[in-house]
Amino acid sequence: MPGLPTRKGLAISLVQDKDIHLVNIDDSDLTITLISAAAADGVKIVTDIAVSKQVCLQSNYLRAFIDAVKDTDEIILGGELKQSNDTDHGREEGENRDGLLVVLSHLHGLTDERMAELGLHEISVLGVWYAIAYQERDQRDSAKEKLKSWFEQWFAASVTTVELNIDTARALALPCQLFDHAVGFAHVTKWLAYNHIGHVKEFPPKGFKGSKGLNISPGEFVGPVNHARGGLKTSLHKSLYKKCGHLLHYGTDACSCWDATVGQYFRALTKIDVFPVEDVLSYSSVQQIINRLGRFEYTHKTDCIRCRQLDWESVVLKAKANTENYFDGLCLDCMNRSKPKNKSPDDEYCEHNRSVDGRWDKYCRFRHNQSTCYVSWLGRPDVREKILRGPDGYRAEGRE
Repeated sequence: MPGLPTRKGLAISLVQDKDIHLVNIDDSDLTITLISAAAADGVKIVTDIAVSKQVCLQSNYLRAFIDAVKDTDEIILGGELKQSNDTDHGREEGENRDGLLVVLSHLHGLTDERMAELGLHEISVLGVWYAIAYQERDQRDSAKEKLKSWFEQWFAASVTTVELNIDTARALALPCQLFDHAVGFAHVTKWLAYNHIGHVKEFPPKGFKGSKGLNISPGEFVGPVNHARGGLKTSLHKSLYKKCGHLLHYGTDACSCWDATVGQYFRALTKIDVFPVEDVLSYSSVQQIINRLGRFEYTHKTDCIRCRQLDWESVVLKAKANTENYFDGLCLDCMNRSKPKNKSPDDEYCEHNRSVDGRWDKYCRFRHNQSTCYVSWLGRPDVREKILRGPDGYRAEGRE
């Protein structure tokens, strides 16, 4: 087959996949032979896709292939090795089947039911990225406009009931933000803030070799998510330390056993590997620390009535609850409203970003608290302080 690559030291074999028809057999006058990238064992999957040539000519990308092989009813995609310094589309070794099928299905105007039959609502995150990349490279209709409805159905079918991991959550951030999926973006950014160990960075899914231009502005993802992690650390530390801090400042003259009481409290926290918070977070996620707090036990006994009345279990339970409720995920609606519209914020801008009847999520697509609004803020910090900080400071709790 023309254009097939060879790879030094590895035998390449082809495996024919089941044919796919995007149009009725009678209406098909062009076959796209799609060759995937080689797997680790050297296997390349070959898929023949029956399409309409007239429809495919509407694609800038596909037209170049069709024009290059006139008087034929077949074009081959993915059969050429990507050459050094070669930036021409189509010169990559292999095409992603799922991503291309999504684009071809939209080009041919397939119904949602037909796309579901083809399994396009259950493809991998890698396939989603390639669908975006392929739609963008065509330079005809943007992925945001063309694929938004499909992505919403894909998210409902493939993500809602799936347990996230670090790689998947990081890779989902871009499509959720691109397609303005507020619930999805909140879901993955909250998960990362609570479950990522160390500084959160943006990464495409493993295996993606498409455009390097697919990324989110650092100020709209990496920065705010790490800001949220910092807020979680502060909330956790303050909640665990507040009671004993008050005792150390104001109660050391009331008895002689205060030092043992506080020392045993710190010992109990250290025993379950949650304190000091700053040190533990260097090798643990916030969620791991929250889970460990459930094992807290304070067994120290003292004859001092005052120290005996200190309920350290309740202190830890409250710290756990405060931290769990601190952040609901980045809010695309708050982010959009807080983006500066003019050089200097006017009264209308400030009014649109204030709470309504004590609610910070009145005009948002999911319920969230004040601290979530604070982290999602994209405007000037001084204006944020003016609008969001009330007489009681920032309240992380309370779902009104």
